[in-house]
Formats: sequence, C-alpha cells, structure tokens
Amino acid sequence: MFHLDHLCLGVRDLDDGVRRVQEETGLAHYDGGVLAGDIASTIFPLGGDVYLEVEAATTAAAERSEASAWFDGLLADGADRWMFWSLRADTLEEMTAVAQRLGGEVARLPGRTQPDGTQRIITTAPGPGRVFDTCWRRGLPNWFYREDPATNPDRGAAEHGERGSAVTRLEIGADASELREHIDAETYGRLPLAVVAGRPGVHAITVRTASGREVTLRRNPAQL
Repeated sequence: MFHLDHLCLGVRDLDDGVRRVQEETGLAHYDGGVLAGDIASTIFPLGGDVYLEVEAATTAAAERSEASAWFDGLLADGADRWMFWSLRADTLEEMTAVAQRLGGEVARLPGRTQPDGTQRIITTAPGPGRVFDTCWRRGLPNWFYREDPATNPDRGAAEHGERGSAVTRLEIGADASELREHIDAETYGRLPLAVVAGRPGVHAITVRTASGREVTLRRNPAQL
C-alpha cells in the first residue's frame, strides 16, 4: 500500500520562510539539518507519518554547489515555491515494482545530516535518473521506503506551535488520468487529492491540527 509521505517547499531564506509558514499555520517544527548540496531544512510534522520539509540553500552564492545554485535559482523572484511531493511504500517489494514499471531503479542515497551529526540514508524510486522527467516535472510524486517507521521525520520532537494531526486536502496540478495511472487507482481514491488547473505540482495543502483547527498553506509550484 502507498501513503502520502512528505512535501518540499523551497524558500530563499530558511529562517524567514519558516517564520512565514509558522505564522500562517501555527504548526510546530524542528531543525531538520542539512541535505547534500548545502541545502538546509526544517521539518513541520503534519500527522499520520506525513511531514512538510521547508528547504533553502544556505551558502554564499559564490560558494554554492551546482545543486544548491539550481535550487536557489528556482526562487530567484524571492517567492516560496512547492518543489515536489512524495509517497511512501509499505514494503521494499512494492517500491521495486514501481521502479520497474517506470523504467527506473530503487536507489539508496545520502539524505539529511541531522543536527546531532547522524547521516540519514534514503531509499527512493524511480531513482535520480528518472525522477524529474517521470515524476516532478509532470506534477507527479516519487516514492520512498522507510525500513524503520520510528525514524519517520513526522515523529520528531517539534516546538513553537501545534502539531498537525492529519492532511485533509492536497491540491495538485496534474492530468487526473495520468496521476491515477502513476500512483494506481486504489491510492488515487484513498488520498485526499484535489486535481486543480495550473502549473504541474503541489498548489496547496490543508492540515488538521491536534486541536481540530484546519489550516491551509498555499503557494505556487516551482517550474522544474
């Protein structure tokens, strides 16, 4: 079975971007550490093993890697942008089947280096050689697999706000038939998806908080 796993929101300045998200939603968050390419992250737990990752390039422009320069270039006008969204497979066999269907591979790659120095390793499909053209540029998700559910970032200790308890609506710009085929009809029917017009990618997410409030974070997708 497949589940919503996480979404990535790119911002130009991490502290300012996190402040805006927190002020708009009241959601709690914590320091996620640094990804490869000198991109720093903050995690907003959304409930149900789903989380929002707010990311920004952190090094000076002249010192940026190719990856962080590309990432920051997508935000050149200073506006926040949704980068991508991802699903999670219950089993490695399920994700291997997805990779084969999409002509890719299951890849194990360096993930975030947490503030305590722990290097996370991610298991993902359809792999770095396929993810942009097969998934993200068409508004479609890629997949992750987590061998130990206890390490899911949604379960991290967060502060400065209220924890999310569930994602109740996810607005995606995509062709509905293509999205249904990409993630399978059962997953399409079970997730709280709303297919909307406009650029491919995430357009908005609505989250129910622990107190029962519903908050919506709306941004435009990046042009990947």
